[in-house]
Amino acid sequence: MSRQGFEPQQFRRFSLSVRVSMGLVLAAIVPLAITILFSELQTRPALIMQANMAMQSDAKNRIELIDTYLRGHLINAQTLSQVTSVQQFTAAPPDPNSAIYQDLTLHANYALIAGMSLDKNYTSWALFNPQAKPLLFYPVPNPPAQLAPRGQYVVPPEDMQAVIAGKTFISEVYFSPVTQKAFVDVYSPILVPQVHTFLGFIRGTLNLDYIWNIVGGDLGNNGDGSYAFILDENGVRIADTNVTRRFKSVAQLQQDIQQRISKEERYGTSQSVTVLADSTFARTLHNVTALTTFEVQPAGLNEPYQAVQAPTTVVPWSYYVLSPINTVTAVANQQLLITAIIALTMSVLTAIIGLIAGRRITYPILASVEYLRNNSQSLTQLATSQQDAASEQMWVVDSSQVGLQSVQYYTDATRIAARKLRVIGTELAQNWNQINEQSARQAIEQITTAAQYIENATQYQTISNQKLSTALKVATQVTEQLVAGTTSATDAADQLQQVVTQLRSVVGK
Repeated sequence: MSRQGFEPQQFRRFSLSVRVSMGLVLAAIVPLAITILFSELQTRPALIMQANMAMQSDAKNRIELIDTYLRGHLINAQTLSQVTSVQQFTAAPPDPNSAIYQDLTLHANYALIAGMSLDKNYTSWALFNPQAKPLLFYPVPNPPAQLAPRGQYVVPPEDMQAVIAGKTFISEVYFSPVTQKAFVDVYSPILVPQVHTFLGFIRGTLNLDYIWNIVGGDLGNNGDGSYAFILDENGVRIADTNVTRRFKSVAQLQQDIQQRISKEERYGTSQSVTVLADSTFARTLHNVTALTTFEVQPAGLNEPYQAVQAPTTVVPWSYYVLSPINTVTAVANQQLLITAIIALTMSVLTAIIGLIAGRRITYPILASVEYLRNNSQSLTQLATSQQDAASEQMWVVDSSQVGLQSVQYYTDATRIAARKLRVIGTELAQNWNQINEQSARQAIEQITTAAQYIENATQYQTISNQKLSTALKVATQVTEQLVAGTTSATDAADQLQQVVTQLRSVVGK
């Protein structure tokens, strides 16, 4: 019997212990892989949404601070414009020599001083007549008769039109290259009580340090690389965590807007506003009434950002908070990394444990396989021996039958010849005196022939006896082979019993 029937080589690429170890590794990895997949499909979007909500909450809180701050200063200007001494002063004809006018000036000045105390960021308060001529201001500038102009104007025409229309409002943002501070003017009309006749207006100049601090506090507040800025209605960055981007526009300004900015020297020069083009932000400037989240790659940066836009309600500004996508997804990425590290660690540990356990588990099986292999060899040898013994046994049987027939034949022939000799001898003894020479000669010839026949039969019988002796030797050898086969079979049975015992120890039965 061929051994190839017991050794299918195509299944022996990996040992059983390795396959068991791989199975244990897969058993540990599959749940972790499912966990990672679930994290990617469910947890990751939730974490990203949570990061976006945190950015939205941050933008909303800061825009509320800005709105509250600016709304309070509108109330300040409106309150001061309704002070009786201020109204009486602006309604009275200017007469520096009049005691009454001097008294009105004194009390109106007290109101301006009170306005300065409302916020440390106020730099001046001023009262104007209906023709935008300054009537009173505090603190007194140097030279004392002049207020700091807004470019070519003391009061820009657009602001004058708005205040004449009775609006209390905040102007566009200006920047002073002397103080390196941004500021706005807060306007409020002064009206005659009840009839609302326009008497003039009050203007407070307010530094934007508070607002710049709010924006500056957002640097890195939403993760590494996050920042914030404010765009006015024209797309100019009036506040930015990066000083190099301040007072640059995200799109080319219209010609009339550019001219007004240059004439008013809003940003400390009459030169055109530098453009740091960013079409995505330019598209988000108008018609935004609520928080908006979008993805953008800002100009000058090499990675995508998640951005949140929050519009103000007091002034036409938009607050932007930006954070790199990698930072927004940092928590999700960290969770994925931790899960992957756990998976890798579990794989290594499981592989080691599996290899050890696999060796322990598969040792009886491998030993059983070795026993089976040895048993197969023993059975193969036994089958070969038994096949040879069977062939020899058939030869022995055939030889024995032929030899036995020969012995029987020559035994019968010898008996016949001996009987014939006895008959001839008896006749000769009884008829000796009557036998003539010729009859005696014939009897002697018959005796000689019978003797020769007996001699030949004896020789043939000797040959047959030799064949029977050889067959007896072969039979003895066959018997010995059968005994050896029986011994091999006994050994194979013992090995099979050991295989059964070891396999039972594996399966636990």
